[in-house]
Amino acid sequence: MEAWEHFLTQQETELGVDTVHKWLRSLRIVRFDAGNLYLRANDSFHVLWFEEHIRKKVLSTLVNNNNRRIKVHLALDETLFTSKKSATKIVKLKEQEAVSPLKFSIHFDILDPLCTFENYVISKENPLPHRLLFQLTGYQPENKTYIPQQILPAAFNPIYICGPSGTGKTHLLMATAHALKKQGLSVAYVRAETFTEHVVTAIRAGEMSLFRHSYRNADVLIIDDVHLFGKKWATQEELFHTFNTLHLAGKQIIVSANCNPGELQFIEPRMVSRFEWGIALPLRLADDNERALLLQTKAEAIHYPLNGKVAEFLLEAFSSSPKALCRALEALILRTHLSNDPKQGTPTIAFAQQHLSDLIMEEQKNLLTTEKIVRHVSEYFGIRTEDILGKGQSREYVLPRQIAMYICRLKLKLPFAKIGELFGKDHSTVMSSVKLIQKGLDVHDDIVNSPLQIILKHMR
Repeated sequence: MEAWEHFLTQQETELGVDTVHKWLRSLRIVRFDAGNLYLRANDSFHVLWFEEHIRKKVLSTLVNNNNRRIKVHLALDETLFTSKKSATKIVKLKEQEAVSPLKFSIHFDILDPLCTFENYVISKENPLPHRLLFQLTGYQPENKTYIPQQILPAAFNPIYICGPSGTGKTHLLMATAHALKKQGLSVAYVRAETFTEHVVTAIRAGEMSLFRHSYRNADVLIIDDVHLFGKKWATQEELFHTFNTLHLAGKQIIVSANCNPGELQFIEPRMVSRFEWGIALPLRLADDNERALLLQTKAEAIHYPLNGKVAEFLLEAFSSSPKALCRALEALILRTHLSNDPKQGTPTIAFAQQHLSDLIMEEQKNLLTTEKIVRHVSEYFGIRTEDILGKGQSREYVLPRQIAMYICRLKLKLPFAKIGELFGKDHSTVMSSVKLIQKGLDVHDDIVNSPLQIILKHMR
């Protein structure tokens, strides 16, 4: 239909070619005549987006050769266009919706009162993310106080915090939100799922103006786990415009994800580009000393009597990640309070073993070993574990072997000599292999980066 094609071309200038291709050209033309155009949408979200963004434009600009308005009919099932009963049903449904509109309001996520800078364990090996956020909020870690100051956007905006699960991203973001609120700022802190839920509900309720007002009038926007926006195209559309509005207004934006911006999957390039405008700060898993300090800090924050022997037991039993360790401590605290034994003020190792047995079994199943690492790598590359552990020097075996060595070092913190024993190599060869893989990651070499990221995700 010539008039529809002309309309799409106009929208490409206004909305962009990618947006039109994704949202408008994907609508299937069922049939048309001089005064009507019947389109089939892919899903209900597709219909909602059209009604929100395009319907008014169609009413004002889509006309035929006689300059008469063309009416656009949109449905998920093309049979609705030929069924009078269905058409009547749709009209009645819309009338009901008009009488009883959906109730909609914006509620940002609640901050955990224990997730503050005072309770955060700072990594000595990776202090930059913390220093930047301390500087932004006026927090002084030496005496755990705040210096009142005018909060301005950091030199880098947005601040993009990235790292695998268990590195403390959520704690750090919540602590930042707490600190900024103490300065009297309006902070919108949400998980990615909450932001998506707000978009969907606002569209359905016809309350996008309220949605935009709530988000775009915040002094600071903080979104946790933006990698979860993958394939949620309408959400990304709203995020894009929200981001632009806040950034142009000089408002601070802070987000987190499980990977670097360039490694995000199913996120629009223009959104990735905006994440890269600022600075990406990686977080690494805590070492043994930091894990021990984390456990002690968590217990002291709620005045829980955790003695040294029980702490050692927890550290040894839950070594897969800081998240597993904190989960075990929370379970132990709860079960201590629920215990009927009045003498159970300070938990013992026997008490912990008995009441955490289910979590210990789960931890043992998920615990990563060198054998599991070698198996995951061999399965990805389609070779035998014997080939990785063998002496073959062809590229087919050398790269998987180097990646396996790197993961053993990264995830298990094994000494180079210990890794060398496993692979039949001396420690200098292992060191060289680990450095080669790290160099490949630093220069974004896809030959190294792509397989490594996929393997690490499968091991989680």
